Amino acid sequence: MIGLIILVIALVLVIGVAPYVINEKGYVLFSFNNYTVEGTMIAFCGTVIVITAIVFITYKLIRYLLSIYHNTKHGFFARSQERKQAAIEQALWSAINDDYEHVEQALSGNSVPDKFEDIRLALLAKAALANNQADKALERLFEISPEHQLKVAKLWLASGDSSAIESQMRVSAEAKKATNLELKLYAEVLVQQQHFSALEEFLPRLLRKKALTDAQWTQLFSAYFNALDADQLSEKYKQLPKKLQAHAHTAYLMQMAQAGQLAVIEGDLIKMVKHNEQHAQLANILSKATSADAAKLQVSIQDRLKKDDSNNSLLLALACLANAQGDYDLAARIFDKALNMENKKQFSEQAVLSYKNSAQAEKALVLYQ
Repeated sequence: MIGLIILVIALVLVIGVAPYVINEKGYVLFSFNNYTVEGTMIAFCGTVIVITAIVFITYKLIRYLLSIYHNTKHGFFARSQERKQAAIEQALWSAINDDYEHVEQALSGNSVPDKFEDIRLALLAKAALANNQADKALERLFEISPEHQLKVAKLWLASGDSSAIESQMRVSAEAKKATNLELKLYAEVLVQQQHFSALEEFLPRLLRKKALTDAQWTQLFSAYFNALDADQLSEKYKQLPKKLQAHAHTAYLMQMAQAGQLAVIEGDLIKMVKHNEQHAQLANILSKATSADAAKLQVSIQDRLKKDDSNNSLLLALACLANAQGDYDLAARIFDKALNMENKKQFSEQAVLSYKNSAQAEKALVLYQ
């Protein structure tokens, strides 16, 4: 703009000086249709200079006003974006520290950058679940955009109603390049929705893909067997292929113990007594027993303890079995010896049961505390 103005001024000066150089009086005549404007060269140059100056000043003023507007607008939106960014960052740090009260405080009354809106809804859903507000969590989950629904599959499962994502999970799990996590989550969805026929068809694929660890297999089959009636447990277990039975064995035994069916699995449990590495697992299974008629198992455990009376896992197994058979005095005496800080959390419920029923309420109260 400055260059153009300098050029115009230079041209005007040349035009203004030219008449004096050639010793002629200069005139300027403009004619347009029926209108004419006539004046001397000096008047013309002065007019052009004044107009140019006015245009230049106007141009500068407009630019200045526009810069004030843009700076103000940019500053406002920048501060707004900073507040939104701060809200999502604060919520994420609070979630990392399991402080879901502050997650709600950070996100409920504040907006976040558009690209983080689904994350905001997911965090609010997680906070609602942490506060046992499943209905509120479901409201948030339904608001999440469809392309991100599978990313919150664990939250849908935790809400107790994963039906909304079952079809999407099936598509992703049936894909050739499905990840182990997608396969695992789909299996959990099928269990939660009690679609057992679909699960039974899907289990061989889980096995082929080696998608689950031993602990995850046990967790999956525990949920599966827990959803079945007690009279279906043995039938469903026997219908599984041999390789799947190996993965389901522990969960099956635990569920049978919980269903009061120790007599059916007594032989399997006696086999476990013979192997030291299975004693902790045996104690864990018997901790779920609700009732029992397993005299042979008790004799087997006691015979093994005669050879190794410091075997804490077998002692705990015997105590839990005694509880299941109603021999609370025996169970309490064993817990006095075997219960320690390492196993207290896992077996405190069984110990409390024995103490309460053997008139040792003080000991039960200590465990409650």
